[in-house]
Amino acid sequence: MKIRHLLITMLIAVGALSGCTKIGADMVHRDRFDYTTAVADSWNEQVLLNIVRLRYNAWPVFVGIDQIVTAYTLEHSGTAKITGRRFSAENLTNDQLEAGWVGKFSERPTVLYKPMSGKKYVNALLTPAKPTSILGLVESGWPADHLGRIAIRSVNEFYNNSAEFGVMHRTDPTFARFLTIFKQMQSKDAVKIRLTHPKEGVEQLSLVFIPERVGPELRAEFEDIKEALGLEAEKNTFVVVRDSLDNNPGEIRIEGRSILQVLVALAAGVEIPPEHEASGKAPPLQPIPEEEQTNFQPLMIVKSGAEKPERAFVSVRYDDMWFWIEDSDHLSKRSLLYALALITLLDTDDKAGGSVVIPVN
Repeated sequence: MKIRHLLITMLIAVGALSGCTKIGADMVHRDRFDYTTAVADSWNEQVLLNIVRLRYNAWPVFVGIDQIVTAYTLEHSGTAKITGRRFSAENLTNDQLEAGWVGKFSERPTVLYKPMSGKKYVNALLTPAKPTSILGLVESGWPADHLGRIAIRSVNEFYNNSAEFGVMHRTDPTFARFLTIFKQMQSKDAVKIRLTHPKEGVEQLSLVFIPERVGPELRAEFEDIKEALGLEAEKNTFVVVRDSLDNNPGEIRIEGRSILQVLVALAAGVEIPPEHEASGKAPPLQPIPEEEQTNFQPLMIVKSGAEKPERAFVSVRYDDMWFWIEDSDHLSKRSLLYALALITLLDTDDKAGGSVVIPVN
């Protein structure tokens, strides 16, 4: 009887052991957050790498993740038995107990990559951002000054800074003043973005300023910037257009940057190792004369060095050097965030590049 009870106990133990390992819903918690973190980190690295590449005059290349599929397999089996020998002369028994469990678990994730290429991709890189998209982000709470410095090329023919062919062009003081006042009025809820859809014709975008909500000093600055931009003094609502042949005092002409221009502007903040600049791997960047500089901080600072940094927000390796953004540099981190938000618009339906299926073992 003791042997029988022992056998039953062993069978129960093997059954419990084989049933304690399960997959399914429990894997959702792990996979969802792990893949979210991995995809987010890879996007940050890809954008930073392309910013560095542009500083070296190399063409940006993006690869999107089209699909992630993970398959799991769980197999298990258990055994329990008693083998024994009996000796009638002594009436003795020699019983042997055996129990075993065999399990196999496998995970086979498959990632589908989609290289961004083709005519639509190139057009997306080179097409200026629409004022509707830029001001829509401002309306949702993005700071007008920081976003404007990244995404806007000009306002009423007053230009943002740029970096072309190794030469830094200064920010026009009127452009800088407009963004500063825009942000101050945004923080006081004294500016609204209005989008109307007339029955006939195209939609109309307008900027509605409410100077009554701000103090006298900011109100005076607002009147000054209207005069500098050539806007009608009596009006506080102005139609926003992308371009116009007329200098209409009732319109604000906002020209957006293309995504390529955004990345080139951020690439001006990449610190090139002296040996790379000396060898000609990267072109020198002629700085803006001090007397022409505004009080704006650099949009992005990308450090460089031979060793991988221990603590960085994001780091990539290019050529034989490491490039990174400091974890404490919140302005650069936000610039990367805004650039990434604009770059996600590149994911078109263009299938010219095809998909690459990579089983990850």
